[in-house]
Amino acid sequence: QLEGPRAFAERILVVDAKEHRFLRQHTAGSKRDVLESVRHLMEAGWLDRIVEAPDEGGTTTELNRRWFALGSSMRGARPSRSPAEGSSMRGASPSRSPAEGSPYTHTTSGAHVAPLLAGFEACTTPFVLHVDADVMVGRLDRDHDYLNDMLQVMQDDPKALTVAFNIAKESDQSYTASPQDGTSPWRTEARAGLVDLARLRAVLPLPNSLDDGRLTLSWHRSLDVAIRQGKGRSLRGGDHRAFYTHPPNVRKRDPDAWFSVLDRIEHGVVPEIQKGEPEWAGTIADWMLPRRREPFVFVVSGRNVPAGRLRRCVASLAKQKGEPWGAVVFDDASAPMFAEHFESAWHEFRQRCTIVRNRRRRGLLANMVTAIRFICAEPDTVIVTLDADDALIGDDVLLRLASEYAHGADVTVGSMLRTDKRADYPVRFDQPREHRGGNVWQHLRSFRKRLFDAIPDDMLRLDGEYIDLANDWAYMLPIVEMARNPVHIAEALYLHEPSGTGKDADGKLLRDEVIARIVAKAPASPKGMER
Repeated sequence: QLEGPRAFAERILVVDAKEHRFLRQHTAGSKRDVLESVRHLMEAGWLDRIVEAPDEGGTTTELNRRWFALGSSMRGARPSRSPAEGSSMRGASPSRSPAEGSPYTHTTSGAHVAPLLAGFEACTTPFVLHVDADVMVGRLDRDHDYLNDMLQVMQDDPKALTVAFNIAKESDQSYTASPQDGTSPWRTEARAGLVDLARLRAVLPLPNSLDDGRLTLSWHRSLDVAIRQGKGRSLRGGDHRAFYTHPPNVRKRDPDAWFSVLDRIEHGVVPEIQKGEPEWAGTIADWMLPRRREPFVFVVSGRNVPAGRLRRCVASLAKQKGEPWGAVVFDDASAPMFAEHFESAWHEFRQRCTIVRNRRRRGLLANMVTAIRFICAEPDTVIVTLDADDALIGDDVLLRLASEYAHGADVTVGSMLRTDKRADYPVRFDQPREHRGGNVWQHLRSFRKRLFDAIPDDMLRLDGEYIDLANDWAYMLPIVEMARNPVHIAEALYLHEPSGTGKDADGKLLRDEVIARIVAKAPASPKGMER
């Protein structure tokens, strides 16, 4: 997201030496797993170099001496130990004089210091763009050279030490060194910003102090003090086309929500509630944009779909006559070789599509919940399901569906052609759970959004997770049970190319077990539609 239109001289990742007791820690960590992920990133070419930050000890003591003028704050001091004794007691807080320095990598509050400074010292370029690894970066115009803007404003102001990376804004804002009231300078942006390393080194050491041997200020708060003393300026402002949003640690406990918002940001989505806010604001519903309001909306989902099949799917939609349609399209965590052509296949219809790329596989039913409950806005919209490796047959599928819904249908079922065998599935809408599902699960499936919305969420889950195998049974059974006028379309409107998943003996047994558990659920009540 940060590269383009210019490239960086080097992309460096700094790995903290600390493994436990992080500030605002939200989950248990594993440095081993981090380093394994780093290895994959290096092999894939995303990173040029890794810097492992120093641990507590002499190297960190010298690092802190280079960067800080260490005054003393001896609150809670204890008798000092010899250097040898102190260096052998990681995690202890011996009282130290300023002359001794501080061997600790983090401040008294737990904020990291040594990792970022080690990263700065590893850079050989005059400037560094530093970003926390969790920030979510949005680019509304990939041709906009945001980095040139930041370099230019720094060049125009010889006292500028840092330029903050912008947050989501309604419009562009001039770079300034202080808020409009001018009462105090801007604070240094710690999460994402450009630093002039030569100018920063020229004002060292930065003011700081010790409390039981630990630094009391992080690097950016120490720099704030220096700026208040007149040693430089931190600038804020900029073009609204490039911005960052930071996910608070408390919100990282739901990775699906976190990654969904990350995807929306990378698609250039900026809900009103986020503008002017550095921290991720709003609910998932606020972010699931653009909303779809067309009378017919296709929910299309696929994973690792070959380009030919995907293009066939898109072409079958493109030639539909009659009713205006929209689509919510999911790339369900495809491998890179498949993912790179996924969005390009839909490029011609970008105004009709809300495209979602999952960071990890969620499954068709979880994707449908997101699409129908959060992205589709109108209760009477007709939802049509379409697998990304399948296709509609002919150019009048929408006309055929529109005719049925104009005559009062609220759900339609069937029929399809299969590429693996000839099959005819007679449909029974009365008490489908008692008639092997009544074949109401078959393509082509369509229904009013309000029917899906009325399904209790727990009816779509087993063991707390959205149903994966036989997910079509999970939602079509309750939809048909609640429908007032279900219709079976006898002619084949859908080309189905089975994936082969669950066709072996073990897979079939597991699928049958899941279907049995779905059928055993209590039928949905038509009264649910009265809510």
